[in-house]
This record gives sequence, structure tokens and C-alpha cells, in this order.
Amino acid sequence: MADEVVKLPDGSDFPFWEDRTEYSRIYHVSAAHPAADDENGGTEDEPLASISAAAGRVGPGEKVVIHAGVYRECVRPARGGEGPESMICYEAADGEDVRILASEDWTGPFELSTGWRTGRLPEGARIWTGELRDEWFGGYNPFNAVNMPAAYTNYGWDWHRDETHRLQLRRGMVFADGRPLKQVFAYHELARTDGAFWVEEPGLRLHFRTHCDADPAGVRLEVSVREQCFSPAVPDIGYIRVSGLTFEHAADPVPVPQRATVSTASGHHWIIEDCTILDANACGIDIGRVHWHAERSEPCGRHIVRRNHIHDCGVCGIAGVCDVDGSLIEDNVVEHIGFRNIERVLESAGLKFHHASDVLIRRNVFRHMHHASGLWLDVGNRNCRITRNVFADVLTLLGACYIECTHDLNLIDGNIIWDVRNGDPRPTQPGHVMHGGVGFDADSGENLVVAHNFLGRVSDNYAVSFHLQQGGRVAGGRAGLCRRNKLLNNLFSDGDRDVLFARSEDNHSDGNLFARPGRRPPLCVQDEAAGGPLDLAAWREYLGWDQLGGEAEIEADFDPDTLELSLWVTGDMPAGAEVAELHGHGDYAGPGPLTAEQWRVLRENRRVKLL
Repeated sequence: MADEVVKLPDGSDFPFWEDRTEYSRIYHVSAAHPAADDENGGTEDEPLASISAAAGRVGPGEKVVIHAGVYRECVRPARGGEGPESMICYEAADGEDVRILASEDWTGPFELSTGWRTGRLPEGARIWTGELRDEWFGGYNPFNAVNMPAAYTNYGWDWHRDETHRLQLRRGMVFADGRPLKQVFAYHELARTDGAFWVEEPGLRLHFRTHCDADPAGVRLEVSVREQCFSPAVPDIGYIRVSGLTFEHAADPVPVPQRATVSTASGHHWIIEDCTILDANACGIDIGRVHWHAERSEPCGRHIVRRNHIHDCGVCGIAGVCDVDGSLIEDNVVEHIGFRNIERVLESAGLKFHHASDVLIRRNVFRHMHHASGLWLDVGNRNCRITRNVFADVLTLLGACYIECTHDLNLIDGNIIWDVRNGDPRPTQPGHVMHGGVGFDADSGENLVVAHNFLGRVSDNYAVSFHLQQGGRVAGGRAGLCRRNKLLNNLFSDGDRDVLFARSEDNHSDGNLFARPGRRPPLCVQDEAAGGPLDLAAWREYLGWDQLGGEAEIEADFDPDTLELSLWVTGDMPAGAEVAELHGHGDYAGPGPLTAEQWRVLRENRRVKLL
């Protein structure tokens, strides 16, 4: 990969790097081995019992190999590597299942809950109660810590009562045979909710109903007791590789701060690969500065996050508060994000970075996002490329791919957008920050190139929106002007409203293929010279746009799980615009993200597998 050439929007090569360490020593960890002991030397015959013991010993150029088992601990690396030729590696033994859990088995004793008013219980329903163990909580009890940290209290989100309640729920989670119980805000809610729990002050006793009111004696119960699963003991360390591990049940806080299940703790040059991260209270992975107000350290960023499966996280899949420069995010599957349902706190997404620079985000799948964007680059992003990703089944107050308050050049090319819906049924005014259900959403920004994408079934809003927030949004010392944006060679299907430009000055659109309009003209410009909506003829006549574009009868279907696209196009297929701004990026053959070979397969079979 280090020899691969991929262009960034400004025409420069993305700075690939790779682990080139020839590891000189291996520490073996095997909790299930009969001779395992943390006083051992860490050989295969005499392995260590815990990963934490190995983390205290391993040094640059050395590796920790972890054998199959369940490890209920938070791994705290004491040091980092010294460069690509002298990294520190933590990896699962080949073909072995390694699970690192932030939870403990909860075996009771349990008794029927009494002394609390519930109203009438359904027939057969039983509310149980039990004490948690003091020794589980080494200074941090997630059942006595609310989701919203004190740092957020000045943001004024208390005007949404339901969301305020969700933010005041505790970070601790309960799992019954691997399935999470739903936390309720008040005891009486247990009367109408099975598979749920309530926390009694001060966070050492829980009251709960199992799924289908099964007897807890026959159910395996686990409670999350640690904030994280893997995070260094000291910040700013680098050159650590984490490979092939599964991390579960972290009771981390709603960001910011970003203290995720797996955290680089403001580190640099990490490789996180082939891991599974699931069932996090808030976030799966964080690779940034942790908090906006922390000082920037050098070096920073340059992380590789690849081939991970991140799912069932309450707020965010992959997060980075600044200092993610030069990072590569590729081939990950991020799904089922947002179950905390606190999108108005503005940190909810499959991937969310702030002030990203020279970042390459490619070939990822962001799907089944409810109460979260798929991807969100927040404020002041520069020279980032988002290419050949899938965003499908996204229910959001914002956009499936949301670029906020960014003035510099960025490129979104070759992506699939499918089935995006507005997450808020209440009407909002046009231009309001919570406008909901957009495909590609460029908010108060400039110099964004959106090219060769396929956008289908964006049902509640514009497929592509270049808009300005009401009242103006200041970032980097000035407001965005919605200018110098380019919309080139995209293919639109199954939507009422395809494109919104809040201002026409210095913007450009060409080579796009639109489905023939249904109930309303699909195109819209909002400025003093032209008000929307417009049909394609007016789009061309008054703005001079899409002279090389066209309209056709388009039918499409896309399966977000198999990543198979079915597409029928009746009519002329425009060749598309020449796009000098793309610096030769991609090998696209016309409107949309398909190559010449994929178009050939599509014409023959009406179906093509993507990614």
C-alpha cells in the first residue's frame, strides 16, 4: 500500500505509510492456558494471564499475541513505538477469537422488587432487583455517571425534554444473553417495558425486567463497569498497531470529550485493523485530540483505520476532535449507530471529524444509521477526499454525508447514497441547522466538488444541498458564502428534489443525469437572480448549467447489505463533463460512480455488485 498513488483534491499524493517492523520479541497472553500467570515470561508454554500485564512490559519493536478467550479488563499501554520500523503491536493469534470486555458477569442474588409504585403490571410480568459489587468500580461507576458531561451544560439543549431525559440516563448498560436491556428514566416505566432496567441512587442497585420476563436465574446477565476497553495510560504516544481483536460493552460518555471504546488518547500513527467494536454506550473508536480545549501535540494524526466492523454504538462509530490530519479510513463497515437518539447534541455520526486535513476516507460502508449522519466533517476541513463509500438507510436530522462550515477545497466522488430520510417529523424552516434527510449536505461552505456519485431514494429532502444557515454561520473568522462549489457527473434517481444551490454566483453544475421529474421540478436556486424550483430547461437557459447533462427514465434498487445495485436507464446516456478539477481521480465512465466495465455488466445484466 505504501507504493500506491491516490490523489487528494489539490492534486497531491496521499501520504501512505505502513508497519515495516520486524518484531524482535513476542509476548503471549492466554487466559485459558493452564499455566497462565502474570508473573510468567510470556512464552507460548508459560503465557501471561492478562493483556494488561503484557502492556506493562512490551516495548518498541515487540509484539503481544493474544490467544482465544474473554478478557474482562481495560488495556492501558504504557508506551508507544518509535517509528514504522519499530512499532508495538497487539494482535489476536491467527484464527483465534479474542474478546476484550468492559463488563462483568452479574450473578445476583436477585429478588423481586418491592416498595416502588409502578401501576398495574401485565400478567406474568416480574420486576427484579439486585446489588452491584463495589469492587467492580475502581473510582468510576458508570451507573452513577450521566451520559451528558458537565462540559455540555452551557449548550442549552434542555429545550427538548425527551432528549434531556436521554442525556440524563446513566452510562452503565445491562446485557441479557448478549442483548442490551433498555434503560428507563423512571421506575414506573418498567410496568410497560420488558427487557428494561432502572438505576436506583446512588448507582449500586438495579431494578429490571428481562426480555419476555424470563426468570433471571436462567439468563446470563452482564453489566458494563469500565469506561473503555483499550486506551493508553499516557497521552500522545504513537506507532501502536491493534489487530484482529473484539471490543465490547464500554460505558464511555457522550462526546465531547471523546473517550471511546478504543482510544488513541491524542496519539499519532496508530493502525487499528480487522477489529470488531460493538455495544458501546457512546463511541467505538476515537483517534483525535479527545477534547477541543486540549493543546495540540506534534506529531499528530496519520492514523490508519481499516477493515473494522463497528456496530451498535450509541452516538458515534469513529470520532476525531481535531488532529486527525493525514489519516486513512478505509474498508470499514459502520452500522447501527445512534441508538442513544441524541442527534441534537451534534456529535452523532458513523464517522465524525473536526478540522480534518488531508484525510482519505474510501470504500467504507455506513448503513442502518438511525438518529445519526453517516459521515460528518465538522468545520474547517481542508483537502479531504471521500470516495467510493456507501451511505444507505440513514435516518437523520442532517445529511447522510454532511460537510459543515468548510471554506477550502474538498472532494466527494464515486459514492452511493441510498434511502435517506428525515429523522424529525416536525416541520423546520428552510436553512435551519436541523433540516433533515439530505443526501450530500454542504452547510455554509465553499469549494466542494461533488462528482460521479449515485443518489437514490432521498425521499424527504434534497439529494444534494449547498445551503446557508439562517443568520449566517461563522467559522475560521468569517461566514461561508456558498460559492465555488461544483456538481459534476452525478446520477439522480427516485427523488422529488435533486439539487439546491443557496447561491448561484461562482457555482457550477454539469454532466449530471437526472430522472425525469415527477410532481415538481427537481432543481432549485435560492438567490436574488433566480428563485426555485426550476426544470432542466430553465436550469440550462438562465444559469448555463448542465449543458452536457440530461434526463432519462431511471429505475433503481440497491441492497445495502449485499451492496448490489440494480439500475435501468431508458434514454440517452450523457458522456459527462470533462472534470479537470479531479486531477485524473477515478476511472469513471459517465454519470455516477461506475467504471466502464461496471457499465458493461449493468447493461447486460441490469445488476452490478459494488465495492
